Amino acid sequence: MTSGSANVRLDQQERVAVITPFGDVDLDSLADVTKVFTQVLYDTSTDATLIDLSEVTFADSTFLNQLIQTFTEHSAEGRPLVLTGPLHSAVQRLLQVTGTDMVLPLAETTPVGLKQLKAADTPAGRTGA
Repeated sequence: MTSGSANVRLDQQERVAVITPFGDVDLDSLADVTKVFTQVLYDTSTDATLIDLSEVTFADSTFLNQLIQTFTEHSAEGRPLVLTGPLHSAVQRLLQVTGTDMVLPLAETTPVGLKQLKAADTPAGRTGA
């Protein structure tokens, strides 16, 4: 599973879907990102999702809302999800000011996030694949 568009890239590392939005993610560019978030939720070739926010330079409330919705949908499906950085200052501030940095699962880097997901009780974590 690998794909990309103007503002989001989708890769797979073992059984983890890795989504990397980049640039400004706001109302004008959210549709492509949302499409990928939905695509991986029901993807049977992966067991978990990592959203790498390190390439996002700006995010508005519509993107924040989509992150919360995506986390909720993943939780309802029993699919682990983690957001990773390092975060640009504007994105970090958005998460801090809204308190979502205390609600959404965050890891400092993609390797740390992958390690967390592999440790989760999923086929990805159990098989070491």
